[in-house]
Amino acid sequence: MWREIGDWEAGKLRPNSFSNRNRIKSTRIQTLPLSKHKDIISPHRGSVNSLQLDLTEGRYLLSGASDASAAVFDVQRGTDYVGSGVITRHKCLFLVDKQHEHGHKFAVWYPVDTILFVTGSYDHHINVWDTNTTQVLMDFKMPGKVYRTAMSPLATSHMLIAAGTEDVQVRLCDITPCLATAVCPNIHRIRRLMHT
Repeated sequence: MWREIGDWEAGKLRPNSFSNRNRIKSTRIQTLPLSKHKDIISPHRGSVNSLQLDLTEGRYLLSGASDASAAVFDVQRGTDYVGSGVITRHKCLFLVDKQHEHGHKFAVWYPVDTILFVTGSYDHHINVWDTNTTQVLMDFKMPGKVYRTAMSPLATSHMLIAAGTEDVQVRLCDITPCLATAVCPNIHRIRRLMHT
């Protein structure tokens, strides 16, 4: 095993061929039990392409699907109970549907608050959504298919979305103007976000 690690560190083995790592990962995945107490009731009619739990409360699950829908679930508070209350079902709080021509390839939370989330697709668009109104606040047109986006959970001096697109460039989209116009029950919350 140590020889394999040395070969991997020296570049003689490709990272994905490092057998011990793959074996450990495979064993861990096989031993993970499914929850017998929670059911997430999917409103999607296509495959789910992305899932992310919000980074602020760890309470809201965002899903994006190939049928061009995105949904948000409250994983702490169930909507229905079955089996004498043993199983908690979680239906979506809201669903946004058919906003991308080629389905959502990903959906990610705004890392500072659950006021916004971001979706992207092969239709060359990145959309920034307001969770209170379920409306698109900003639409960024990219020069090619959008494969992935990311936002830094640690950034304090910018509000940028990094996007990987088919034209091999990493694109940066600034959502600062979006925060200034977001519909929010507490305007002080937005001001606080803009100054952090």
